[in-house]
Amino acid sequence: CVWRRRPRVDLEICKALLFLALVALASAVLRPNPFDPRCQSSYPPLQNKPCPHKSFMYYAAKKKCVWTCGRGPFVSRNECDRACRTPAVCNWPRPFETCVHPFYVYYFDKYSGRCLLDNRGCRYTGNNFPGVEECRRTCKAG
Repeated sequence: CVWRRRPRVDLEICKALLFLALVALASAVLRPNPFDPRCQSSYPPLQNKPCPHKSFMYYAAKKKCVWTCGRGPFVSRNECDRACRTPAVCNWPRPFETCVHPFYVYYFDKYSGRCLLDNRGCRYTGNNFPGVEECRRTCKAG
């Protein structure tokens, strides 16, 4: 801030600008990462039979969650679908949660067949997408 002729007024303006900058920074920091690193698998699933310990992983080549023998980051297919936002979540009901700092998300409305905007998102999981394009692409929405 630059001091002009009225230091007291300039100080109040500087305080207001600093407050707005902190609010903007806090809202950016509080928003979760939209991409779960566990969904970035680069190896194919190991599907040996018999398998003593089945787990699940996101298989990018098929764009879905599949079982793998022993080294997947998810314990269930539902957990994988939710975290990686596969097409399976398009028919799931929206998660209605309450949180301190809600933000905008897109969700697929199966009745209208469209991706809609909502300002009450708490996470980017399940039928909550960070952007309309990902929602449309995943759910083949119009």
